[in-house]
Amino acid sequence: MTSVKMSDIQWPAVVKLIQNDELLYLAHQRDWLELACLYQHHFTDKDQLLDSKGYRYHISANSHTVYEDPIGELPKLLQQEQHLPLTEFIKWVQNHAKALDHCCVAKLAFTTISQGMEIVRTLDE
Repeated sequence: MTSVKMSDIQWPAVVKLIQNDELLYLAHQRDWLELACLYQHHFTDKDQLLDSKGYRYHISANSHTVYEDPIGELPKLLQQEQHLPLTEFIKWVQNHAKALDHCCVAKLAFTTISQGMEIVRTLDE
């Protein structure tokens, strides 16, 4: 896994927290920076960011002591070798919809990662 630059990520993206079925929709890099600042000490090494091209990134949380400068503590994104299979992303989106109490979740399907991102965005509205 290699650390990435923010310009490498294709927005929109979603964050999948390991302890939660809900997905966090991020329309822009700014949304990631806000989430990273607010949640910086709560990420686990199993949390992931998925961009709209299907690239997966592990969120590498900095578990060191909180410093006076919170910018130095932002988590890093480490690109994984493999793309997230579409079938797995469909399960993520179905679980997200179920967590939000939407009905007919089993019928929820799409053919591209980008379509799935759009579904997540609309489910959150």
